[in-house]
Amino acid sequence: MPKPLSPFLRYRAAINLLTAVILSLLVITLEKSPTMIVIRGGIQDASEYLYRPLLWLDTIFTIEKRYKDLQERHIKTQIELNQLRTLSEENKRLRRTLQFKELRGFEVIPANVLSNAGSHTISGLTIDQGAEDGVKLLAGVVDSRAQLVGKVVQVGPNTALVQLLNDKNFRVSVREMRSRNVGILSFSPRGGYEIKDVPKNASVIAGDSVVTSGFSDIFPEHVFVGWVSDITPVIEDYVKSVKVNVASDFNRLEEVFILTAENEEKK
Repeated sequence: MPKPLSPFLRYRAAINLLTAVILSLLVITLEKSPTMIVIRGGIQDASEYLYRPLLWLDTIFTIEKRYKDLQERHIKTQIELNQLRTLSEENKRLRRTLQFKELRGFEVIPANVLSNAGSHTISGLTIDQGAEDGVKLLAGVVDSRAQLVGKVVQVGPNTALVQLLNDKNFRVSVREMRSRNVGILSFSPRGGYEIKDVPKNASVIAGDSVVTSGFSDIFPEHVFVGWVSDITPVIEDYVKSVKVNVASDFNRLEEVFILTAENEEKK
């Protein structure tokens, strides 16, 4: 048989309500009494002390969240800034391409660089234009500023291999613009770019411009090659060697232009 509940437990809801009503009446009655004002002030002070750590914790979590939000916005802004910089450089490069000077007697075929690895026997790069696009064997190649890059030495249906100036077997006839002297430019790993056997009395100084001479069916005249960097007397001072700094940066090429002679196109 279940044990009967005590009167307190049986009527606890009513007791709680009655207690709450009595306390409420006391608070209302004694609202303006000095004792109640002191008690209320003490409760408020105690609440403030209890609330301060909670406010401090909330501030810390809020600051941390804001910091993470700022970090995320900073990263996104940096990515957008880098994209704008890339687009700006691409825009400058394309503007130079649109302003590409016409080369008399030559057709210009634009091509993208697929690889700058070349092969084990040649220093070169692979481009995405080939025989089906009009590319011819031994066609000259320049960059977007019409600066000499090399020549085509292998042609496939849709790709071609370009031999660069820094290949040890590359030779090109060049002219020093101020003195008008002509020579053959070549490259060696030890000596760099060099025009050999220049006459001793040739008036060549550092900083002079070097261009193609035009004595070739591959390159038109006045394609820019680079600048004279140094002059070294050789063979008992009868001739001298002219060092050249090449203008085109082969490691940063993204597109090139193939020069195909017009008479070859018409055949």
